[in-house]
Amino acid sequence: MLQNRRELLKRTMLGFSAAMAAKAQSGRPLRIGCLNVHNYSHLLPLWAPLMNPREGKKEVAFTGMRITHCWEIEPEKSAEFAKIYGCEAVRNFDDMLGKVDGIISGGYFNHGWSHILHAPYLEAGLPNLINRPFSNSLAKARKMIDLARKHNAPILCPSAYEYTDATARAHAWIKGKKILSYDATNSFDEYPTHGIHGMYMIHRAIVEAGNPIVSVSYRGKNWYTPPGLMTFEHRDAAGEPFLGTLHQTTGRWGTLQIHTKEDYGGQMFAIESGTGFPFSTTEAWAPCIWAYERMARYKEMPQSLESLWEKTRVFMAGWRSILDGGKIVKLDEVPEDFEAPVALPARPNDPSVELFKKKFG
Repeated sequence: MLQNRRELLKRTMLGFSAAMAAKAQSGRPLRIGCLNVHNYSHLLPLWAPLMNPREGKKEVAFTGMRITHCWEIEPEKSAEFAKIYGCEAVRNFDDMLGKVDGIISGGYFNHGWSHILHAPYLEAGLPNLINRPFSNSLAKARKMIDLARKHNAPILCPSAYEYTDATARAHAWIKGKKILSYDATNSFDEYPTHGIHGMYMIHRAIVEAGNPIVSVSYRGKNWYTPPGLMTFEHRDAAGEPFLGTLHQTTGRWGTLQIHTKEDYGGQMFAIESGTGFPFSTTEAWAPCIWAYERMARYKEMPQSLESLWEKTRVFMAGWRSILDGGKIVKLDEVPEDFEAPVALPARPNDPSVELFKKKFG
């Protein structure tokens, strides 16, 4: 049934994609379909108001996008979101095909099944924003990346930390410099929900400046209780190694202090959330949505598929390390079929994981 419906819709996708491209270039609002909108999702409290201001909240639209359709694993939660944001709740996750110009997935608990949820939209060539984490296995990540490459579907998998001014300034400052070491921090609860923020920040600022990560060590009491300490082994442009650390602690958002020969004491970059309207919104939550809209309109990914693959390899190596007592794990040592946990000990009564298992296996 699902496959038949998908095949029927795919036959109309070439014409639809052309129409979408013309609409995107015109500057008219993009119609956005949203997946995973309620349960531990960035969409309900943070991203949706940027697109669909709520009545009585004195909100303004910060984008040229409007949410028109939504889906959640619990239909009643989808209906609740639809009522709040004035959109249409759909019964099946792929019922938005042919009705929207792009897809935004905002949840956490779905990431073990994103390769299923996003497949029809990637096959249709639509732009997809997939909230971090991208996946809980390399095999699933590869499926999504292969589909995106085959169908020319742009993907953004962001952390709010990556699209801050502090991270952009760090990236620009690093270029052309020889790094001796760095130490970073991020506010933390569980590794896959918030520890990943610091890891993505490091990737954006340091790895994408030409310093790939080759191994990871993650030490801590466990993966869901701070503090934790991650150590990354890099290779610079000359192939020489250097180390950096990420301290996962409670407290401020995130910092990155980079040591070079010229700045031996370190240059500090600190993420701030912003104070008052509009900075409380635009300093942290809006930039990655703006990056998505630009990607959707012009089909230019701010990070390549190769970069997304590397971020996922580092993420999975961190998992492999903490689950194995903090040993050093080379990225090449992570099996593609290794799957990381999705359920969160701090949220034992959330039904999402069991519902996804029941529906998708």
